[in-house]
Amino acid sequence: MPFDPALDNSAARLAALARAAGAGPDLTQGGGGNVSLKIGPERMLIKASGSRLAAMTETSGYALVNHGNIKRRLAGCRMGDGELLDYLCSQSLPVKGVSAAKPSVETGFHALLNTAVVHIHSAYANVLNMTEEGRAAAARLFPGSAFIDYVPPGARLCCAVDGPGRAAGTQVLFLANHGLVVSAPGPEAALERALRVNAEIRSALRLPPYPGAAYPAAGLSEHNRGKLERRGKAFMLDHVLSPDQALYCGPAELDGSGKDMAAVNEVLTALFYILDCAETLGWTPRFLTKADRDYLEGMKGGRYSRK
Repeated sequence: MPFDPALDNSAARLAALARAAGAGPDLTQGGGGNVSLKIGPERMLIKASGSRLAAMTETSGYALVNHGNIKRRLAGCRMGDGELLDYLCSQSLPVKGVSAAKPSVETGFHALLNTAVVHIHSAYANVLNMTEEGRAAAARLFPGSAFIDYVPPGARLCCAVDGPGRAAGTQVLFLANHGLVVSAPGPEAALERALRVNAEIRSALRLPPYPGAAYPAAGLSEHNRGKLERRGKAFMLDHVLSPDQALYCGPAELDGSGKDMAAVNEVLTALFYILDCAETLGWTPRFLTKADRDYLEGMKGGRYSRK
């Protein structure tokens, strides 16, 4: 029998979690970030591919999958990205009154974690994730957390999360050059811990307020134009900090002529904030290698979409 969101509050709880996790561009930019909620031993609700966290409702913006099958299939880390994406789609389940949606490419690693998962591209956490000094700082500030070296979204990230992700209780994972993941026995606990991690980073590192910039749907924001003029377009194209930068911030976008400039402006504002914070701290940004960038370009040209 199809899952009926009218008879179960799980979809409403997931949507509330998504809107809170996507409440500001300092936490999540564009279609980035993800949330999930397991319903028993086999079923899991997760944000749909390409959708925004802040736009999720009780009847839209999510998919239902068999997380039990996904978890079992991931054992041994033997799948490539194409096989993984096909399998994730094959495990989609019907939801009464909700249009079918493609599960996020990150569904695999969510299946390995606790009941509720919040994954955000927090600018504050990414000051740690995107600098050479960040690993040591994360270990000092958050004993018991795990810092996972950069791997691209997809099958390889599932394998990297598989070990630390199976621990019981609340888990805090720092994904290098990517984002923050918190999982817990319930959505309220996961959200509370994620927000507390961000607050503690801001306080400990004395990070400045996040820019109150505009995010126009056409052209670059005044804030981003100024920052780009200082850093240089060539620098931003050759020095990539994250998959979001690789996917959202190409030559056309840096010229202000991309298709989704509101998202581009959100991503750029976060990137410039991270670079400025690293400079103030005297820390060294850790950029993706050319091989990493080439891999993302291949995913971008294939079936990978923006989360």
